[in-house]
Amino acid sequence: MSKQTVVTSVRMTPHLKGRIQSYCAANDLKEADAIRDLLEKGLACESLSVFATPVGSLIRDVIEAEFNLLRAEMEESSDRLEDRVAKVASRGTKASIATQALLTDVSRAIIPAWHDTPGEELWSHYSRIGGEVQSGIPYLEAKAGTP
Repeated sequence: MSKQTVVTSVRMTPHLKGRIQSYCAANDLKEADAIRDLLEKGLACESLSVFATPVGSLIRDVIEAEFNLLRAEMEESSDRLEDRVAKVASRGTKASIATQALLTDVSRAIIPAWHDTPGEELWSHYSRIGGEVQSGIPYLEAKAGTP
């Protein structure tokens, strides 16, 4: 289905004709295409001027309120997503802590010097090192206890 077009003649002053020819040359357009382009742009600008009126202000306020609602919904959705990600990430953390607790017990059973060392001491020592490394302190410094 082709668009139906209407042919219209336009009377122009020599000054306006010169401006259109300059626009044609600058944008590499034919005269008819340049006139259509300028008309579309001019009509678009004219339709935007409605927003400078009281009715336009009302429309702008309504649109702004809708965008604010949309923004709030998006932030809420983002918060829910962050909570879900945190829950999934905490599963890994929980597994890591369980593994560390198991390793503490195994280490105490295997290493003779640690038989009488309370598990809490071992746990707090390695937990401190892990926390320091996580905060950005190099492993060797954290292990040496000199952050």
